[in-house]
Amino acid sequence: MEDVIMKKKIFPALLFCSALFILVGCVTTLQGYKPRNSNEGAIKALLVRWETTWNSHDVNGNLALWNDRAKIMYGLDRKLATKQEYANILPERIKAHPTIKLGSPRIRVSGNKADVSLDMSLGDWKGAYKVPTTFHLVRENGGWSIISWEY
Repeated sequence: MEDVIMKKKIFPALLFCSALFILVGCVTTLQGYKPRNSNEGAIKALLVRWETTWNSHDVNGNLALWNDRAKIMYGLDRKLATKQEYANILPERIKAHPTIKLGSPRIRVSGNKADVSLDMSLGDWKGAYKVPTTFHLVRENGGWSIISWEY
Protein backbone atom coordinates (compact mmCIF):
# COMPACT_ATOMS: atom_id res chain seq x y z
CA MET A 1 0.00 0.00 0.00
CA GLU A 2 2.78 2.44 0.90
CA ASP A 3 4.46 1.52 -2.38
CA VAL A 4 1.37 2.62 -4.36
CA ILE A 5 1.12 5.89 -2.43
CA MET A 6 4.82 6.56 -2.98
CA LYS A 7 4.46 5.95 -6.73
CA LYS A 8 1.47 8.31 -6.87
CA LYS A 9 3.61 11.05 -5.31
CA ILE A 10 6.81 10.40 -7.22
CA PHE A 11 5.33 10.18 -10.73
CA PRO A 12 3.71 13.66 -10.70
CA ALA A 13 6.87 15.15 -9.20
CA LEU A 14 9.02 13.57 -11.92
CA LEU A 15 6.57 14.70 -14.59
CA PHE A 16 6.63 18.25 -13.24
CA CYS A 17 10.44 18.32 -13.09
CA SER A 18 10.69 16.97 -16.64
CA ALA A 19 8.27 19.59 -17.98
CA LEU A 20 10.13 22.34 -16.13
CA PHE A 21 13.45 21.14 -17.53
CA ILE A 22 12.04 21.18 -21.07
CA LEU A 23 10.55 24.65 -20.67
CA VAL A 24 13.71 26.11 -19.16
CA GLY A 25 15.76 24.47 -21.91
CA CYS A 26 13.64 26.25 -24.54
CA VAL A 27 14.17 29.66 -23.01
CA THR A 28 17.19 31.31 -24.58
CA THR A 29 19.03 34.56 -24.32
CA LEU A 30 20.11 36.89 -27.08
CA GLN A 31 23.55 35.29 -26.87
CA GLY A 32 22.07 31.86 -27.64
CA TYR A 33 19.80 33.04 -30.47
CA LYS A 34 20.51 31.45 -33.87
CA PRO A 35 19.98 34.03 -36.67
CA ARG A 36 18.04 32.80 -39.70
CA ASN A 37 19.80 35.08 -42.21
CA SER A 38 22.51 37.73 -42.56
CA ASN A 39 20.19 40.59 -41.54
CA GLU A 40 19.33 38.81 -38.31
CA GLY A 41 23.01 38.04 -37.77
CA ALA A 42 23.95 41.72 -38.08
CA ILE A 43 21.05 42.75 -35.82
CA LYS A 44 22.00 40.17 -33.21
CA ALA A 45 25.62 41.39 -33.30
CA LEU A 46 24.46 45.00 -32.77
CA LEU A 47 22.33 44.07 -29.75
CA VAL A 48 25.03 41.84 -28.26
CA ARG A 49 27.38 44.85 -28.48
CA TRP A 50 24.68 47.02 -26.88
CA GLU A 51 24.31 44.53 -23.99
CA THR A 52 28.09 44.16 -23.61
CA THR A 53 28.81 47.89 -23.60
CA TRP A 54 26.05 48.48 -21.05
CA ASN A 55 27.31 45.75 -18.72
CA SER A 56 30.92 46.94 -19.01
CA HIS A 57 29.73 50.52 -18.34
CA ASP A 58 31.19 51.69 -21.67
CA VAL A 59 29.13 54.83 -22.20
CA ASN A 60 30.83 55.88 -25.45
CA GLY A 61 30.63 52.36 -26.87
CA ASN A 62 26.93 52.15 -26.08
CA LEU A 63 26.20 55.59 -27.54
CA ALA A 64 27.99 54.63 -30.76
CA LEU A 65 25.28 52.03 -31.41
CA TRP A 66 22.52 54.65 -31.47
CA ASN A 67 21.66 56.48 -34.68
CA ASP A 68 22.53 60.19 -34.72
CA ARG A 69 18.81 60.98 -35.19
CA ALA A 70 17.72 58.69 -32.34
CA LYS A 71 14.96 59.61 -29.93
CA ILE A 72 15.89 57.71 -26.78
CA MET A 73 13.30 56.91 -24.12
CA TYR A 74 14.50 56.84 -20.52
CA GLY A 75 13.16 56.65 -16.99
CA LEU A 76 9.87 55.51 -15.52
CA ASP A 77 8.09 58.56 -16.91
CA ARG A 78 9.45 57.68 -20.38
CA LYS A 79 11.04 61.00 -21.28
CA LEU A 80 12.68 61.35 -24.69
CA ALA A 81 16.21 62.58 -25.34
CA THR A 82 18.34 63.12 -28.40
CA LYS A 83 21.55 61.14 -28.66
CA GLN A 84 23.50 64.23 -27.57
CA GLU A 85 21.26 64.72 -24.51
CA TYR A 86 21.39 61.01 -23.69
CA ALA A 87 25.20 61.19 -23.50
CA ASN A 88 24.76 63.07 -20.20
CA ILE A 89 21.93 60.81 -18.97
CA LEU A 90 23.37 57.38 -19.84
CA PRO A 91 25.99 57.17 -17.06
CA GLU A 92 23.24 57.54 -14.43
CA ARG A 93 21.00 55.01 -16.22
CA ILE A 94 23.84 52.47 -16.22
CA LYS A 95 24.55 53.21 -12.56
CA ALA A 96 20.87 52.62 -11.72
CA HIS A 97 20.86 49.28 -13.59
CA PRO A 98 24.48 48.10 -13.74
CA THR A 99 23.66 44.67 -15.16
CA ILE A 100 21.16 43.77 -17.85
CA LYS A 101 20.46 40.62 -19.84
CA LEU A 102 18.64 40.56 -23.16
CA GLY A 103 16.31 37.64 -23.78
CA SER A 104 15.57 35.72 -26.94
CA PRO A 105 14.63 38.21 -29.68
CA ARG A 106 11.71 38.26 -32.07
CA ILE A 107 13.12 40.06 -35.12
CA ARG A 108 10.95 41.60 -37.85
CA VAL A 109 12.77 43.18 -40.81
CA SER A 110 11.02 45.33 -43.41
CA GLY A 111 13.34 46.93 -45.93
CA ASN A 112 15.77 49.17 -44.08
CA LYS A 113 13.88 49.02 -40.79
CA ALA A 114 13.65 46.35 -38.13
CA ASP A 115 11.82 45.84 -34.85
CA VAL A 116 13.32 43.57 -32.22
CA SER A 117 11.08 42.57 -29.30
CA LEU A 118 12.57 40.83 -26.28
CA ASP A 119 12.56 40.73 -22.51
CA MET A 120 15.25 42.79 -20.83
CA SER A 121 16.20 41.50 -17.38
CA LEU A 122 17.31 44.23 -15.02
CA GLY A 123 19.12 43.48 -11.79
CA ASP A 124 19.01 45.73 -8.76
CA TRP A 125 18.85 45.47 -4.99
CA LYS A 126 15.33 43.99 -5.22
CA GLY A 127 16.46 41.22 -7.55
CA ALA A 128 16.12 40.83 -11.29
CA TYR A 129 12.92 41.66 -13.09
CA LYS A 130 11.95 41.49 -16.76
CA VAL A 131 10.84 44.42 -18.87
CA PRO A 132 9.27 43.79 -22.30
CA THR A 133 11.34 45.93 -24.66
CA THR A 134 11.29 46.72 -28.38
CA PHE A 135 14.31 48.12 -30.19
CA HIS A 136 13.57 49.97 -33.45
CA LEU A 137 16.49 49.81 -35.86
CA VAL A 138 17.39 51.48 -39.13
CA ARG A 139 19.89 50.37 -41.75
CA GLU A 140 21.96 53.18 -43.25
CA ASN A 141 25.28 53.10 -45.08
CA GLY A 142 25.33 49.30 -44.92
CA GLY A 143 24.96 49.02 -41.14
CA TRP A 144 22.23 48.79 -38.51
CA SER A 145 21.79 51.30 -35.67
CA ILE A 146 19.19 51.88 -32.97
CA ILE A 147 16.79 54.71 -33.80
CA SER A 148 14.51 54.30 -30.74
CA TRP A 149 13.23 51.83 -28.19
CA GLU A 150 10.20 51.38 -26.02
CA TYR A 151 9.52 49.50 -22.83
